[in-house]
Amino acid sequence: TAALLIKGAALREMIYGMFEGYLHLIPLLCAAAVCAITSMCDMTAPSVSLEGKNLWLVQVLPINAFQPLKAKLKLHLFLTLPPAVLLTLSVEWVFRLHWGECILLLVTVAAFVLFMALAGLFFNLKMPNLTWTNEIVPIKQSMSVTLALFGGWVIVLAFCVLYYALRNLLTPMVFLAASAVLLIVLSAVLYRYIKTKGAKIFE
Repeated sequence: TAALLIKGAALREMIYGMFEGYLHLIPLLCAAAVCAITSMCDMTAPSVSLEGKNLWLVQVLPINAFQPLKAKLKLHLFLTLPPAVLLTLSVEWVFRLHWGECILLLVTVAAFVLFMALAGLFFNLKMPNLTWTNEIVPIKQSMSVTLALFGGWVIVLAFCVLYYALRNLLTPMVFLAASAVLLIVLSAVLYRYIKTKGAKIFE
């Protein structure tokens, strides 16, 4: 964020030059860039596996099985959402976006962060590794982390391809709004799954 603000003018001139005649695509470019960066924050993806052989300590607490999972989600959002919002505000300031574009971009980034937090936890509930002997294994070498990391990039790329296919039907802002709604709906589905079936798996 600091580098972006310091070199903002030079970056703006470079991007404007590259997209001359297509400046209406700048908000989409900003959304794709910020979402791709935030997808590399994968706190929930190894969170269940990190319980390891001590998982029983959480299970014997007088709480329902969803509460530890909700705590993992909150930690991910606490550590990822504020920096993502700060980066988004910096991008909006550097590229001088309209206030409507700024609000829509913030909503989209927040929806993406929420979706990735839920997706990471979903993957780890499906593919936990509780038999590790070194913490590096579930963090760096687990399938859930791999899917969460590369899955985030694939999703961003898929949205870019989808916009290209629909570019004659939807304006960039309408597409961005539709993307945010889709991410929110998918997040609601994942949240419901984690709260019900996911909690049973954890239990």
